[in-house]
Amino acid sequence: MAEIRIHGSDTVLSDPAKIKEFVVGYGLDYENWNIDKLHTEEAKNLKADSEQERILAVFADEIATLKERGGYQAADVISLSPDTPNLDELLAKFDKEHEHSEDEVRFVVDGRGVFTIHTPDDTIFDVEVHPGDLLVVPEGTWHWFDLCEDKTIKCIRIFTSKDGWVAEYRDA
Repeated sequence: MAEIRIHGSDTVLSDPAKIKEFVVGYGLDYENWNIDKLHTEEAKNLKADSEQERILAVFADEIATLKERGGYQAADVISLSPDTPNLDELLAKFDKEHEHSEDEVRFVVDGRGVFTIHTPDDTIFDVEVHPGDLLVVPEGTWHWFDLCEDKTIKCIRIFTSKDGWVAEYRDA
């Protein structure tokens, strides 16, 4: 389950209902999907050409609902680990404050990461996402992202444009 830490305070939120209530107040969305369905016999026996295709097939209904609700067009799976070539260079694209012209939609399948959100009223908070967590960071929201200590995450990414998003950096 996700955890929120508000910078400059001792506040930590870990209850999914309280997390959703908090992030909705800043225009974000949060859901927790049943990650256990990925590990059922039915899911393990799905015919797919790759692990990524199997993951997308298992969560096809949830993805379809999100696409309909948000006007999204494409979904893929990204997997990062210490073995990922040029991992530090890749992470450097995300660890500086930036925004996008479309929503950043991520569902965590495995591993953990931290989205740091910088709101218009200068509230800054971390959302540490874990397997089963879906976070929607709306377009125009200043944020940055980093992996946790183990530098491992696998996510379904959902995009409005089939070309993906482009980061616009605050201090560019």
